[in-house]
Amino acid sequence: MKPPYPIFLAMAIVMAVLSGCDKGQPAAIKSSESNAKVVLLPAQLPQSITAVFFTDVKTGYVAGGGGGIYKTFNGGDSWQAENSNTNLPIYGLYFIDSNKGFAVGGESSCGGTGCVPPGGFILRTLDGGQSWARVYTPVEKTEITSVYFVNTNVGFCVGNNVIYKTTNGGLAWTAQAIENLGGKMMQIKFTDDKNGFIICLFDKIVQTDDGGLTWKVTSPQTNTGYYSIASAGGVTYVGGQGKVIKSTNNGNSWSVLANSPADVFAIYFKNSKNGIALGRGNYSGGDFGHSYASIYTTSDGGDSWTGSSDITGYSAINAVSFPNQSVGFGITGNKIIKITY
Repeated sequence: MKPPYPIFLAMAIVMAVLSGCDKGQPAAIKSSESNAKVVLLPAQLPQSITAVFFTDVKTGYVAGGGGGIYKTFNGGDSWQAENSNTNLPIYGLYFIDSNKGFAVGGESSCGGTGCVPPGGFILRTLDGGQSWARVYTPVEKTEITSVYFVNTNVGFCVGNNVIYKTTNGGLAWTAQAIENLGGKMMQIKFTDDKNGFIICLFDKIVQTDDGGLTWKVTSPQTNTGYYSIASAGGVTYVGGQGKVIKSTNNGNSWSVLANSPADVFAIYFKNSKNGIALGRGNYSGGDFGHSYASIYTTSDGGDSWTGSSDITGYSAINAVSFPNQSVGFGITGNKIIKITY
């Protein structure tokens, strides 16, 4: 699974070298011109983290490549394991309220002669993550990568080239395949109850303007894949393998932000102008090197960006959840970062 994949905003350069990470001490990137900062929290989880969702600044959930789901009550300082009832990877989390939430994932492939992949799943909790039950298993043997609810009843999940929809709060799901898509679906997000986007690999975006009744496949013509989408103030931003792209007309046309970073796995905008892009930075070099993290911010709608692609102390930031406009939480390996401004 390539990192996708559902950060926040600061209006200054994010530049600092992290220290003390190997000793488990909090390390911060702090702008000298604003109060924006990123802190690596001390907790390390027992598996690589692939999904994150916070319902408020204290309460949040992360899930991992081994099927683990973990919950925090203190803003990520410590975590407790929940009973997910799966050991398959979880790629997406979404909570409708403090009690009702969904987790999606699975595996589309396996090794060995005669092997049958386990396929995907949708899990649901009704008690704030204490217990999880499988509510849907797709007929297609494909992993599910993202989940999003428009309201308490209407929700969507996506995986490979299939859209799954519920109209009764997740009790029942229907599947709709997008034929000849030519790019794996990575993330789904609605900007309102009618307009939704599914961003995909291989330069594809699937869109709806009628609440998911019909979908059309478009291509921004960038020849790259997309990982993350954000929308605020009538403007939509998409990050991925190449430069960030932007639409001001509900995806009818897209422009490439030439000064933006590439390899953006997570993007968040507070409003139409102010946003943050996080992802994979430069390579450390050597046969056994690793990628640094990157964090960039903009205050002018993406025309200019400030930040760094050489943030040490942890590797690529793969996803972020912002419970409010001032505080967000990101995942990197088996660690959690906290972003404030």
